[in-house]
Amino acid sequence: MFLPINYKNKSIVDIDNELNISQFENDINFTNQTSHLKPIALYYPDYNYINENLSINKLIENKISHKINNQIKLAQKHGIYGFAIFYQYYLNEINYYDETLIIFLKLKMMNFLLIWDNNNIQSLINKFKNKNLIENFVKRIKTYLLSDLYIKIYEKPILSIENPSIFINPQMTLLLIRKKFKENGINEIFIICPFIKIFNNSNYTNLFDAAIDSPKFDYFEKDHNYQLIKYYSGLIYKNILLNKIDENILIFRSSHLEIKINNSIDNCLKDYTSEKFYILNNIVINWTKENYSKTKGIFFIKSWNDFKKGNYLEPDDIFGYSSINSFSKSLFNFSFHCQQYNVIYNDNRTNIAIQAHIFYKDLLFEIINKTNNIPYNFDLFITTLSDSNIKTFEHNLKTYSKANNYEILQVKNKGRDVLPFILQMKNHFKKYKYICHIHTKKSNHFLISGDEWRNYLFENLLGDTERISRIIFDFENYEKLGFIFPEPFYSVIKYHNDFDSINFIYHQPNIKYMNFILKSLFSHSKVGKKLIFPVGDMFWAKIKSIHQIFGIQFKSLFPKEIGQINETIMHAIERIWLYLVKKNGYYYKVIFNHY
Repeated sequence: MFLPINYKNKSIVDIDNELNISQFENDINFTNQTSHLKPIALYYPDYNYINENLSINKLIENKISHKINNQIKLAQKHGIYGFAIFYQYYLNEINYYDETLIIFLKLKMMNFLLIWDNNNIQSLINKFKNKNLIENFVKRIKTYLLSDLYIKIYEKPILSIENPSIFINPQMTLLLIRKKFKENGINEIFIICPFIKIFNNSNYTNLFDAAIDSPKFDYFEKDHNYQLIKYYSGLIYKNILLNKIDENILIFRSSHLEIKINNSIDNCLKDYTSEKFYILNNIVINWTKENYSKTKGIFFIKSWNDFKKGNYLEPDDIFGYSSINSFSKSLFNFSFHCQQYNVIYNDNRTNIAIQAHIFYKDLLFEIINKTNNIPYNFDLFITTLSDSNIKTFEHNLKTYSKANNYEILQVKNKGRDVLPFILQMKNHFKKYKYICHIHTKKSNHFLISGDEWRNYLFENLLGDTERISRIIFDFENYEKLGFIFPEPFYSVIKYHNDFDSINFIYHQPNIKYMNFILKSLFSHSKVGKKLIFPVGDMFWAKIKSIHQIFGIQFKSLFPKEIGQINETIMHAIERIWLYLVKKNGYYYKVIFNHY
């Protein structure tokens, strides 16, 4: 019996997703792994120990030393090559930043470089009228730059300057810095700054040896408006302007988290998951490998311990070690999940049904190839429009498909992929635990590539054995997880510009049909304010979470195919899945781009 799980009777159904799949991870030991790359994590001195004199006593020094020692060991175990330590200069007195650096020198364990946080420089000049400020700064830090642990490129110590615009005359100041280092025994110095500072001021281009480029809101194409960036997550990383930079500027790439505190309205990474961080690191690492001859394998991670902005690799109570584990998996070329799902799920029964509506017969082999990635027993159900396809389909399925069984059903050209899915599975769905619905989408009516959209959906749902295994693993391990689908393809969002969950401009005409379906399947129910659905109508589901749809009694309401029209029963069914899922007591999971 497929009866709804007990659910509080509400007339309005909200699809708020309450499923909490914990991202907490224990530490993974990567000690035996090696990489020729040199990832450098930004490091902030611990301000909690600063007193009024900007110095620390012996007891506190010992505590900090013990803490830094542990940080270094953890970082090295996870493949961090060095720390880029923020440093502020306070004229002649030894300050807290110096005390921290002295501890690093004493420990002799970790490579490091300095990021000059020079935002206080103007106030120092105004306050002290110190004409020798730059010379005193160079003398202060040269001890650190002469250390064997100090990070160099092309035999030159790297000094990052956080904000060159602070200087009244950046060109004269940078030339003076280089001159003073030479006078103090360091012949050449390699000066870098954040890329955005150069990008916004072409006059800076020739003043620096390189820049650090981070994926930020500022770097996306001008037509990527904020609503799209706020909504999207996975594929957006691929729109970083990796190749649209002056070739004369050497670039070090950077990945960053900026995740755990939603403190910025223009933060495109605010909906953080450790897997998104893994994908971002893959992009940065692959670019660094391709440009190794220039960068010598150096790239940056922001950051090790910026707790104030919720941006840190260090473990915490919420995520555990998942962030730093994700980074290491990228660095050492591990798969994200690092698990053998095929061993975990070894049920020999055929619990899986794949239903594919094949409107375009030339895509049969694409369907066969993708479904052959399934590492478990499955049956394949196919709908097609022409009886002339059936014999060819049967031959190719028998010859090439790994399906245990297959069925081919001829259907009328009515109801797009939706009605064929319902018609074919209505007599079969009770035999299965899981179902995946796909179709041969080409979407030639959009000003986008339908092939790209289809490939995106296929890759996320059936792209490889591990991906499919992960989906089944999640279903098996989370009893209330009923529905899994990819987040919308980026180009579709950009085309429609209307997929914010509270924007009903495009979808409003379908609401009355959605309410009609809900009322037919569940008395006194109607849709809530959110509108989230599998855009493209491809997904995995537990049969119990959507089973009512196979018993619908309003097939006559499906219109004949007369071109692209909106406001139909089939459009409503495409948008109703999550309401069924919630009414049946289940939850959903949105997966993002692996493609």
